[in-house]
Amino acid sequence: MTATSRPQLAAHANANGTLAPPTNGAETFAKFFECWILQQSRDLDALRAAAAAGPEDDAGLRRLVDRVLGHYEHYYRAKSAAASDDVLPMFAPSWISATETLYLWCGGWRPTAALQLLYSKSGAQLEAQLPAFLDGGDLHDGDLGGLSADQLQAADQLQRRTIRSEREIDEAAASAQESLATVKMVELSAGGGAAEEGMEREMDAKAEGMRRVLEMADGLRMDTLRAVVALLRPPQAVHFLVAAAELHLSVHDFGRRKDEAK
Repeated sequence: MTATSRPQLAAHANANGTLAPPTNGAETFAKFFECWILQQSRDLDALRAAAAAGPEDDAGLRRLVDRVLGHYEHYYRAKSAAASDDVLPMFAPSWISATETLYLWCGGWRPTAALQLLYSKSGAQLEAQLPAFLDGGDLHDGDLGGLSADQLQAADQLQRRTIRSEREIDEAAASAQESLATVKMVELSAGGGAAEEGMEREMDAKAEGMRRVLEMADGLRMDTLRAVVALLRPPQAVHFLVAAAELHLSVHDFGRRKDEAK
């Protein structure tokens, strides 16, 4: 984020610096997304500081985790409001890079990626603890390297449920997309002035179907994020949210640089 862009983005933030939703049609979701990136950067700074501070009371960490999750919920509410006006840009967003579009699933990140991130980060942090453990030390549960057997079992069950939900959404998306080739649409595509109004009605109906798909997908994204955090201790939840923000921001920044280089 360049220094010159910050004053412009400040107009989309509340007085306390938190993310503010678009309030009218002139404030596009693209600009709101820029503010979301800025908010996520601030949250990442706070999460990293908490993780680096070492042992702290769980209540304080839980408040931080809840605040960050609240920002995610705020983002999805704003996204839903924008989609109610026009859902099509949500499936071909102009506010992300070409690189990021490679990872799009129903207008956003695939929910099972949250579980994959949990396992990957847990493995990396466990590996970092191994030298001390082999020297006679104990594995600590202050980060994701210390996931218990019960936590791993809960994560596995969550992953299975999430996969089933993703499949249901895939089916809903396929149904909405296949409806483009109905007999009615084929008849209307033959042209003629009278067909224009009918085509518009049909396309509005298709868009409504995709709005429902987006709502289901975004709901699953948020539910999965909350479910992962719920199975973690507060210090572990902080480490997970750090990893999630780092991954999103680094891919976004990399993609933007690639686009600018072209």
